[in-house]
Amino acid sequence: MKPLKHLKDSIRILRIKQWPKWNKQSLYFISNTAVGERSKVKTRLYYDTFVNQLFSYDDTTYTKQTRPYAFQSFYDDYTFGGNAEYESRALAHNVFKLNVQYKRDVHREHDLGEPVQGYIDNTLSLGIENTYQITSGLAIIPGVSFNMRGNDKAQEYNAATKEITNFADSKNNAVNAQIGLFWDINTSHSLKGSVARKTRFATIKDRYSYRMGQAIPNPDLGAEAAVNIDLSYSGKIADKLSLQASVFNSNIDDIIQQVDNVQPGRFQLQNAGKARFYGAEAGLDYRVISGLSIGSNYSFIKRKNKTNPAILFTNVPEHKVFAYADYSFWKRVNILASVEHNSDR
Repeated sequence: MKPLKHLKDSIRILRIKQWPKWNKQSLYFISNTAVGERSKVKTRLYYDTFVNQLFSYDDTTYTKQTRPYAFQSFYDDYTFGGNAEYESRALAHNVFKLNVQYKRDVHREHDLGEPVQGYIDNTLSLGIENTYQITSGLAIIPGVSFNMRGNDKAQEYNAATKEITNFADSKNNAVNAQIGLFWDINTSHSLKGSVARKTRFATIKDRYSYRMGQAIPNPDLGAEAAVNIDLSYSGKIADKLSLQASVFNSNIDDIIQQVDNVQPGRFQLQNAGKARFYGAEAGLDYRVISGLSIGSNYSFIKRKNKTNPAILFTNVPEHKVFAYADYSFWKRVNILASVEHNSDR
């Protein structure tokens, strides 16, 4: 009888949910304006809204909300921002770009009967990039950007005291830089290599979410930074066989990682130290006959926690294989069959 009891307990714990509303709307403006004969300005402005309702019920009748885990949650979010890019071809064999980006994320949430809690993040990025065509088939592209993120508001509601309080201010600055070399050996084969320093800011959810009571917020969560090295090849043989291959290595500092049992049964996202990710990928596509193509892709990634090897990274398979066959006929009809294998995560 024990297995049945455990099964019943699992069913009882499983939260029964409905999403009565899940609405996302987007408004965009895009322009491309010439400035003289050799320059232009491209702009992109956007305004996104997201309205969401999530209800959790006692059971599959979807009628009662009396248990401690039952709730009615409401989101009312919006994001607006844009970017402007100036491009100049004033110098021969050279393309210079200057880019400015701004984004404001506003998140508002509350459960039924509670006041609205607000969160506001602002992100600003300034970057330059230059493409120099050394020869007709060889180009070098360096670039650098300065990025800033700061919050205007971050609130939490205490159900016991029925008060809203403010989290501590959260600000982050980061510098990204990269240099890439692109070589078109001929019309059928090309190589590219790059070295880049990339950063990722922690999101509003990363820093403030309780994750349904399973997590502890961390307003001080900082950006993680990675130095990425990548070498890639792409080629085509006899118009039927296409090949792609790449090797990569990433050394990451201040990696954002889930640390379990910071409090009993609760985890926290923290800047947990250093890590190294490395691997390779290879793929091919072959056109057997007119209308029939087959292909395959294999990827390998190894992730090592250099600061604490006992804490393992999860959710990404070390080995992944994908294969497909695609047959097209009658111009508008095709049959696609595919298979995928993932190793343990």
